[in-house]
Amino acid sequence: MTLQERQMYVTIIKKLYGTSIYVDESQITDEVVGIVETILKEIRNCTKSLGIFISIVQGLADALQATGEALPKEIIEDMLKDQDLEWIRNMRKNFTEAFVESFVTTWINILTGAQQSTTCVNGAKLNWKSALAIALLGI
Repeated sequence: MTLQERQMYVTIIKKLYGTSIYVDESQITDEVVGIVETILKEIRNCTKSLGIFISIVQGLADALQATGEALPKEIIEDMLKDQDLEWIRNMRKNFTEAFVESFVTTWINILTGAQQSTTCVNGAKLNWKSALAIALLGI
């Protein structure tokens, strides 16, 4: 795994947990990546059944367009409905680390801005916080 890929996961973990979990690039292992992917899959599964899913897709499309990374809404919707556990790794095959990082952090920003989807984010974070903290310690 490249340094840029490790930094991307660090950014995603910090976006999810803030300073409540310490993380740096040297701690990113396959186990940590697997846990992060699981957290994001749980969030995707929860939010796609919400009535606000289409507005989440639109918000993400608008935000990405503002950063110069425009994608059609259909592609964004397909990406958010993806059931693959290696979501980030698969996105990384088609996009740069910077795009994937921007996509995921923007998506989390949108989710945490809506009360319904905040429940999805917080539930997944809580379910995996201990496992992630232990994996980051290498235990």
